[in-house]
Amino acid sequence: MLEIMKFRTCNRNTLRGFLSVRMDKVGLEIRDISLHEKNGKQWLSMPSRPYEDSDGNRKYAFILDWFDSDRKTQFESAVLALLKEGRYGKDSN
Repeated sequence: MLEIMKFRTCNRNTLRGFLSVRMDKVGLEIRDISLHEKNGKQWLSMPSRPYEDSDGNRKYAFILDWFDSDRKTQFESAVLALLKEGRYGKDSN
């Protein structure tokens, strides 16, 4: 079972919020997944950490990421459907 435990809104550029997703069968909860939206399209990004490249630009490195694109698509579709249905824990700033 897939469940959104928390959703916290944050509107900055394409960023719309952060969520925590629990996967009971795996026994894993992923925190700080970011929700993005641009031109009516939504997508998720796994947790990441900031760093500076050699030119001093801020970049982000994923802490956790999918290596199987089909499973990534399945996960993202399921989470976005739950969000659309309003099935998530409320903001907990």
